[in-house]
Amino acid sequence: MRKGGFAGLRLAVTCFALSRAGSVALCHWVPGRLNPSRATLVLGSLRMFSAPAAATAMAGECDGPTTNADDLEKARQMREEGEVDATAAAAALKAIPDVIIDDGTFKYVLMRVTAKTGESKYLVRGTDGAAYHKDVAMPYMRSYLQQGFEVEVLGGGRILHDAQRGVLKIYGFSYGFPWVKGAGHEITAEVCRGHFQGYQVDWSNEGY
Repeated sequence: MRKGGFAGLRLAVTCFALSRAGSVALCHWVPGRLNPSRATLVLGSLRMFSAPAAATAMAGECDGPTTNADDLEKARQMREEGEVDATAAAAALKAIPDVIIDDGTFKYVLMRVTAKTGESKYLVRGTDGAAYHKDVAMPYMRSYLQQGFEVEVLGGGRILHDAQRGVLKIYGFSYGFPWVKGAGHEITAEVCRGHFQGYQVDWSNEGY
């Protein structure tokens, strides 16, 4: 081993755990150079999940479902369905609220609606009790498509909204809607700061 102790050591950790569904889970994580988000969790059904949510679920801290094959497929289809030729006038964008979210902690999505002229607008939507991110996005996507907009779900995560204290914390990620290039929580934060004047708005890519 070179001088510098364990600086170059990569340690493989394998552990067994019992998932909340009662299936045996195998978690294999190589800390160090390997990002934990790329570690894999193999459930009894042989579906693949990334490690952060797995670790959270094992700790009993995961709030609601993470994902499944059906959720991922429906989310993919939704993104395709939003790719339409817009017919709505740009003036119609003004009637759409920038932010519609509940109070509490919940899943959210960042959307972008585009008018016929090419003008667009970012939208933040969050629904308390939504099992999956697609459940947050679906009613809004249907509505905006009917109004003639092109609709994109750019990504998502979670929001902690404390209206009484005027605090918003944006964090985590979405399995169903991984971030498209150039999008992220920083856009969500800017939209929310503009909508909630005087709020303390913070964001992080950590957590789930």
